[in-house]
Amino acid sequence: MRNLSIAVAAVTALILPIPFNALAQDPDGPADADETNRLEVIIVTARQREEASQDVPFALTVLGGDTLETRRVDDTFSLFRQAPGLSLTSFDDGRFAYFQLRGIGPLSQAIGPDDGSVVIYVDGVPQPIFASEFAYLDLERIEVLRGPQGTLFGRNSQGGAINITTRAPSDSFEGRVRLEGAEQGFGLAETSISGPLAGERLHGRLSFRASTVDGFIDNIAPIGGDLGDRIAYSGRGILAIEPEADDGPRITLSANADRRVSNPFYYVSRMQPEPVVEIDPENEVDRTAWGASAMVEKPLGFADFTSITAINGFRNGQVTDDTDGLLYGPLFGLPASAFLAPLSFSDWSENETRIFQELRLSSFAEDDIAWAAGLVYFQSDLEVELDNRSTFSPILNGDRDATQKIDSYAAYGEVMASLFSPRFKGTAGFRQTRDEKTLHASFAGVGFPGSVDFFEEENEAGFDLLTGRLALAFEATGNVNLYATVGRGAKSGGFPRLTLNAAFGVESPNYAESTSWTWEAGVKTRLLDGRASFELGGFYNDVEDEQLFVLDFVAFQFVPVNLDTRSRGVEAQGDVALGRNWSLSGGLAWTDGEIREGDAFSGAAAGNPIPNVPRLSTTATVDYRGGAATWGSAELSPFMTLTHQYASERGADVADSFDLDAYHNVDFRIGAAFGNVEGFVFARNLLDEKQEINGVLYGPGVEGASLGRGRIVGIGLTSTFR
Repeated sequence: MRNLSIAVAAVTALILPIPFNALAQDPDGPADADETNRLEVIIVTARQREEASQDVPFALTVLGGDTLETRRVDDTFSLFRQAPGLSLTSFDDGRFAYFQLRGIGPLSQAIGPDDGSVVIYVDGVPQPIFASEFAYLDLERIEVLRGPQGTLFGRNSQGGAINITTRAPSDSFEGRVRLEGAEQGFGLAETSISGPLAGERLHGRLSFRASTVDGFIDNIAPIGGDLGDRIAYSGRGILAIEPEADDGPRITLSANADRRVSNPFYYVSRMQPEPVVEIDPENEVDRTAWGASAMVEKPLGFADFTSITAINGFRNGQVTDDTDGLLYGPLFGLPASAFLAPLSFSDWSENETRIFQELRLSSFAEDDIAWAAGLVYFQSDLEVELDNRSTFSPILNGDRDATQKIDSYAAYGEVMASLFSPRFKGTAGFRQTRDEKTLHASFAGVGFPGSVDFFEEENEAGFDLLTGRLALAFEATGNVNLYATVGRGAKSGGFPRLTLNAAFGVESPNYAESTSWTWEAGVKTRLLDGRASFELGGFYNDVEDEQLFVLDFVAFQFVPVNLDTRSRGVEAQGDVALGRNWSLSGGLAWTDGEIREGDAFSGAAAGNPIPNVPRLSTTATVDYRGGAATWGSAELSPFMTLTHQYASERGADVADSFDLDAYHNVDFRIGAAFGNVEGFVFARNLLDEKQEINGVLYGPGVEGASLGRGRIVGIGLTSTFR
């Protein structure tokens, strides 16, 4: 708290000397108050075309570029703090980061390379599920789309989708620099530059970020050190080409890379008074995600044509100690030191290459009937090598190699038209998908008792999935829209990425496809002459054969289980411009999710809560943007942003073995702008709360939890130039 007090005092001393009357405004507001206090109409591409978010017949949370900047939404973790009802499993290692939305999503780990109940799309391209934790760099907008999005965003968006749009190259020269430094060795440097490269026909944008942070979980093993540290680099380059006049094609070429080197801790024992681990060797992860894409947009005589061609993937190298003595000691009734020798570890190597091609025709923006139709091809090639060594388990000994290939073909169409009245509109859409999967895997034993010397597995499967939605929207008044939607979601079945039972010469258990129906109804409205907006909706999810990864207590590995689930809830969000440069925004999600059937293997029982889904989650943000004022010979504009997130208790696993604690998170930023330069103080997790993000039961009374980082206080500087 001492560092926090010093930092806040410094910025307060900077802002308070400004003459109060220079910042004060006329109590009645300026002559154009009605205009300046109105909220902007939010334009989204949730249905692959530009439209106001209020016209979209399902719930979504939208964070525009300014909001992303002021709230410092830089990555997966910070996005999770801005969307009620969005749950996250993350170990901050660049590899394990999976979303649940409305109670739908993977538990602890994604099962296969195409799993992902909440898929992340960047500029129309789906991102690898095993590399979905990356830097949110130089973004225009993030849309959290709630409910099944299988019509336009693919069959693996059963719970929803994250639609990310990056900043496009600008028509005139502009640049930006951001620097931050804080406690725990936190540092961040980011820059972007954009503008014309060859007259009006070629524009470019280049962005780069580097960041670092120290570990915060003590390793009490003799090798010592802290875990949870990270060094990350991210970059993106974009070229926008318009070789012809107005009706010519627009070509956008993009390339990106994101590398993270980290020493994660994964789980800490909840039985310890302080969060510590005892591992040797130290966990190490080196993961690089990469991608390149080409988007071609061309107006035709009857429709707009869009082609998206992309290749992306990741490379991951990882060494982990599989037996933290503070967890495995109590599990086996042995002292922690019995698991200290570096004899139990996993050495991973993963490499995935993905190809994506979409061809789409869509109506013109001014057409009375809005429609879109397209074809999609997706391919994934995943290669995994895993060398396991263990002192006690045949399952955790041996060398595994696996190659899994997925080919997916889809056709989709959606149409929206007026029904009976221009104020009453209906939407109908569907998507037919064919997934073909093959697996070749092998196991080589190392002589451990109980395991075979060699085992090889060949497997293949195919899945036909139908997804889609029907929606009705009614414009009750110019500011009030009512909607009702029913959607069908689906995820194909398949094979785990590794042979799980190969040590015994037995094929891996496969998992079945999952299907769901979602019903949703709500209201979206603008109030107070455009100075406020409010949305309220309810949903019901009925999921058959949800795909979960659960821990096998005997083999100490995660295995797939299909269980029926149900979730229902209420969501609300709103924004209001309070005047005098203050604004307030926030939302809440009440979610009641339960498992509908029992399973002896996993310990699941009918009526148990869906793991890692809080009954109540909320967000709130207070924002202040002061007008320019004279301070001596300089002009400055003070600003302040305070955000709060709350997550209630939630079950840790399908057996409802224990509850993860509720927590609050408060982030804070205060500073002032001097022309094109901003200086500020910031704090993350201001209250320094212990935050349990997800958990796992190793055995009776042996509970592990992944933790969020404690308080970080720092200072920062941004500068823009044109």
